[in-house]
Amino acid sequence: MRYTAPSNTHFTLRQELVGVLGRYQDTLCPAELLAVSSQLVGNLIALQDETRMSPETAMEIVLQNIEEGNRAAIVDLEEATDAA
Repeated sequence: MRYTAPSNTHFTLRQELVGVLGRYQDTLCPAELLAVSSQLVGNLIALQDETRMSPETAMEIVLQNIEEGNRAAIVDLEEATDAA
């Protein structure tokens, strides 16, 4: 699978989603936020046109982006620790 660099639209959408999740951080625990977010990802996978994307390809996209999100979170934590 080829890698596509995130566009400004991708970054904007991600920031908006993070903002929505942040509004619920005082009423839902992290596990609940993860569960709801995972259900949304499941919905998005189910809505893919299987003539254009196989379920395996969809899951590969999810896996790659989970890994990228983990890498970015680690970098953010390291930068916050270095700044402190």
